[in-house]
Amino acid sequence: MLVLTASPPPASAAASADTPAAATSFHCPASLAQQPLPDGLPQGWSIHGRSGELLLQRAAFYDGDPTGLGTLAPESTRRSGLTETSTWSFAAGDSAHVWLGCLYRDATAIVARPLPGGLRQCTTVLRLTTLGDPAEPLSVQCR
Repeated sequence: MLVLTASPPPASAAASADTPAAATSFHCPASLAQQPLPDGLPQGWSIHGRSGELLLQRAAFYDGDPTGLGTLAPESTRRSGLTETSTWSFAAGDSAHVWLGCLYRDATAIVARPLPGGLRQCTTVLRLTTLGDPAEPLSVQCR
């Protein structure tokens, strides 16, 4: 078993709103700490897994709880140089059923939260390195 622990959001990205306003920002934890946990191992066995930091890869939106993995496709995705911008639109009232998921490199789990009702559109902005990895924290703006 592995234990994943989220890193705190940067000080400048302190809080995410629980009720929609003109614009609402959400901040995925920049990384997760992964540690092997010897839960349920038979006597005489030991874990030799690696601990490490899992870095944020990108965000996804789900039609309901992400356990069912009903990923929503973005309405549009544009790439300009090393910046990728994706936009998802929701019908009135639908955002109360939509979840934001934060995906991490090499992780088998995601960090997710439901969106508050009343949002009509969410946009992610991801700045990439020349290798296609995130260069800085992911921006998620909803309105």
